[in-house]
Amino acid sequence: MGIYWLKQYLKDTLICIKLKSREEIITLPNFEEYKDKSYEEHLHVLDKNKISEYTFKWQEKVFSSYELQKYSDAYNCNSETEIKYHDMIKDTNVQSNKIFTYIDEDYHLPLPIAEKGNYKPYGVLNLKNCFAKLNLGDMNDNVSHSMGHLFKSQDHISDNDQWMAMHIVLDNSEYNEESQILFKQEFNLLSLYHNVTHNYLMVSPDVNNLELNPYSVEDGDNILPLEYGVEINFEDKENGEDLEHLLNNLFKKWDKKQQLLLNFVMPRLGMKNVFVTFEIVSAFGFEMDNLYIDFQIKIPDDITVKGDLKGRTHVSKSSRREDKKFWGYGHVVELELEYATGMDLNPLKIILETISVDWWGRHRTEGYSCLTLSLEPGEHRHDLSCSRPEELDKVEAESRRFFVGGCHLIKDLDVLINPQLYEAKFRYVSTGSVAVRWRVLCQRRRAHADTHSHAHVHPHAHAQSLLAGAEAVLRHYKKAKATLAAATECLPTQLEQ
Repeated sequence: MGIYWLKQYLKDTLICIKLKSREEIITLPNFEEYKDKSYEEHLHVLDKNKISEYTFKWQEKVFSSYELQKYSDAYNCNSETEIKYHDMIKDTNVQSNKIFTYIDEDYHLPLPIAEKGNYKPYGVLNLKNCFAKLNLGDMNDNVSHSMGHLFKSQDHISDNDQWMAMHIVLDNSEYNEESQILFKQEFNLLSLYHNVTHNYLMVSPDVNNLELNPYSVEDGDNILPLEYGVEINFEDKENGEDLEHLLNNLFKKWDKKQQLLLNFVMPRLGMKNVFVTFEIVSAFGFEMDNLYIDFQIKIPDDITVKGDLKGRTHVSKSSRREDKKFWGYGHVVELELEYATGMDLNPLKIILETISVDWWGRHRTEGYSCLTLSLEPGEHRHDLSCSRPEELDKVEAESRRFFVGGCHLIKDLDVLINPQLYEAKFRYVSTGSVAVRWRVLCQRRRAHADTHSHAHVHPHAHAQSLLAGAEAVLRHYKKAKATLAAATECLPTQLEQ
């Protein structure tokens, strides 16, 4: 089965079934049967093995010979759907087809998700047996309030999404000369289920290549000497325009970054720039799976910063590395700091919270860690040990974590930076580790630059330095003018006296 997330409406989608005879030793012609036939007859035999293509639109109704005969007679039509089919056959020149369709109004096969309270065995969706094994149906009145909510949650697991179905079927029935059916036999070639709520399409079987991996036409023990392939063309007229628009935006961003790289701008007078690239590399040693990491960066006062100070990584599934669970991230955070030169700068504080997500949708805190990041130039790497808080009562802590995913015992994350200033009413449990690395680059003006260095300054940087010098001269001129005006303010009075 294949699952496709849709960007456009399904009405523009074309479904193609390619059908051909299976190439077997049994199907090879005998020399004695064809030695006396003409060239045209040989071509006719070869044409029997050619590929037949049948193209359908989403929810397009194509009739079989049996349906065409049935719905042509108004006495056989009772429901609204059957009457609609009768009018369709009567008003238009409809022909039967060997490959026909059942649309959503035909209710040919059940949907992939059963209705609420009516669970059916569809693989992992067989929830009825799961709850039966847990004996959740034998509840008594002595259970707690929270346990009762947990048991009743089985009533809310069934999917209430809206679905639409379409099936493409091969008609292998036998008919007499008057097109009356003698033996009905149908083979389901393709089933399509559209989840209208979330707009994705389930295709069973998935798209394939007729030459490389064809599907056999079979139904249990019945196997026909036919093979078929499935192709789906998701018509998206705006796809090319969207791609072109996306590429143009990417080019503009790339060009903007290149200009920033080429135009090497010096820091302002008396200021210092620090560029930090912080990366959350990986995690390992945790108990649960499906982990993501939430981060917060604490910046000291009197610092101007550009960049994201809060965020989270993607959810990562575990993989094995040296017989240990490993979660990969590669999440990069870029910061640009500016502060006055000669200032005693405190290091940055980065708080990481590792969180897991289970199949029930519960988010558990798997561990906290705090990194003191000094702004020393160079490349650094560190493995942070994580620990999570839990109640002093171990039984209560494990029960709360199992049923509801635990609770937030740390309300102020500053307790991780200065734990000695807070009175903790919980204990820490060691969990796993998070690997991080960061690079620091510092930039400031030189106190004395020689003539040779000025010859290689970029014109844009040179213009900025000239502008800064002109502004300084203008400030000194205004100050001298104000001093002169204050000193000569009393001269006219003294001359009159």
